[in-house]
Amino acid sequence: MQVQIKNIVDCLEMANDDREQFLNIETGGIVSLSNGFSAEVDEVLAGEIENSDHYVRLPNQYDIHEWQIMESFSLEIPLKSIREQLLDSLHGQKAFRRFKETLNRLGIAEDYYDYRTRAFCTIAEDWCKENKIPYKK
Repeated sequence: MQVQIKNIVDCLEMANDDREQFLNIETGGIVSLSNGFSAEVDEVLAGEIENSDHYVRLPNQYDIHEWQIMESFSLEIPLKSIREQLLDSLHGQKAFRRFKETLNRLGIAEDYYDYRTRAFCTIAEDWCKENKIPYKK
């Protein structure tokens, strides 16, 4: 069984505080388990995950470090004025929102999202290698 990197990337894009996502290494299926704060926990699924060697937790938002992805993108911008605007937007409250607003104002949002997708692919591939999970791009 080989897992599709795109399927993992899709899960990484939806990573949040409310849920943990797991790959079933036998079937290649991905399941999502609530943390109990915003929705009821599926106790049957939770028990199955806990009592099985078939599930591996996918990277969550803390493993992804999207702020670092935004900073890396910004640092790669060759034009100093644009690079500085992006880096400035990353500091203080609501940095994610300000960064995205700056991307849109500068007309480079698509460039960032392409960069972000490539970064997520790298994270997914590294995760597969680390967990010895066969994958295909």
